[in-house]
Amino acid sequence: MASGNLLHKWFPTAERPLVISAPMFTVANGALAAAVTKAGGLGMVPAGMDPSATSPHLAALDEQLAIAGRILDESDRSSDSTGGDGSLASLPIGVGFLTLLATPEAYRANALPIIRRHRPAFVWLFGSEPAGYGPLIELFREAGAGWGIKVFVQVGTVEAAREVVRQGADVVVAQGSDAGGHQFAAAASVVTLVPEIVDALRGEGEFREGREERGRGGGGGRCGGWEGGCGGVGVGGGWGGDGDSVTGAEHIIRSSVNDAIMGYPTWSNLYAGRTILHSGLEDIANGVSIEQVHGAFKNAMSEGDEKRMITFAGTGVGLANKSQPAGEIVHEVRAEALAVIAKLKANF
Repeated sequence: MASGNLLHKWFPTAERPLVISAPMFTVANGALAAAVTKAGGLGMVPAGMDPSATSPHLAALDEQLAIAGRILDESDRSSDSTGGDGSLASLPIGVGFLTLLATPEAYRANALPIIRRHRPAFVWLFGSEPAGYGPLIELFREAGAGWGIKVFVQVGTVEAAREVVRQGADVVVAQGSDAGGHQFAAAASVVTLVPEIVDALRGEGEFREGREERGRGGGGGRCGGWEGGCGGVGVGGGWGGDGDSVTGAEHIIRSSVNDAIMGYPTWSNLYAGRTILHSGLEDIANGVSIEQVHGAFKNAMSEGDEKRMITFAGTGVGLANKSQPAGEIVHEVRAEALAVIAKLKANF
C-alpha cells in the first residue's frame, strides 16, 4: 500500500488525518465545500443524477463550483495557470456523481465541460454496477489529465472493491451498512468491511476508505487507510443537521422502496437506502400500496407537511446533538481522531 505522504501529495492543502465532506445530494453546496477545504479538509459538491443537456443538477454543479472557487480565491484559474510541478492548477474540491443514469456520451457532452472549467481535484462516483465504472473512470481521467484528477469509487462489498480497482479507481470508498443514504443492500458493517477490503486489496491500491462516525467512531463518515490503517474521515450527515438529535440508531431502517415513495429513478437491486423510520415505510408494512404511499408523499410535500419527509441518516444520527460551523467540525473531528490515536499509542 502507499505511504502516508501520498494523500498529501495528491491534495497538498489537506491536513492529516484527512476530513472529507461527503457529496450529499440536495444538501452539500459550494459554501460548505469551501469551508471544509479552508479548515484543512476536502470539501465536495454534488453533481446529482441527471446527466442530460438541460440538467438542473449540472447547472447547480457549475454554479456551486464557481461559488467554492470564489470563496477559496481560486476563481482565476486561467487556461495557463499551473501548479508547482508545471501541471494545471486544480480546485481543492471534489465532485460527487450519482451514476445510475450515466452514460459516457452524456457525461462527455454535458459534465466534462464543467469539470474542465473548474478543475476539481477529484470526482467521486456511486450508483453503477461495479463492472460498469471503467468507461466513466477513463473519461474523467482523460479529461483531468492536465491537473492530475483522481477518481474515487464508492462500494459496499469486498468483491465490488476488487472490481472497481480492476476498473481503474484511484480510491476505493468502502461504505458500511452503518451509513446513511443510499448504500449496497448487502453491505456489512464498517467494523468488518474496512479491514476485509484492506486485506483483500493490500498492495493493489493507494487509499482505502470506509464508513465511520466522527472522530470517536460515531457520526456518518468514512475512514481512510494509509498502510492498512485509518488515515481520514469523510463526514456525511454531520454537516446537514440543525443540532437537534431527534432519534437514535433503533429508529434507523434500511429499505429499497424509499426512491419509489419519492418518485425518484429507482436504483438497481444492488442498492438500498438507510433512513429515519417514516410514515411511508410504516404504511407499506401495513399493506398500503406503493402507489398510494407515493401519492400521500406528493400531497404532503406540496402542502409543506413534513410528517412524511424522508430523511436519510446513518446509525450515528443520535450523536448529532449540536449545531456547529463546518470548519469547527473539521477541527473537532481531526482532534478527536488524533486523541484516539495518541491514547492507543500510550496504551501499547
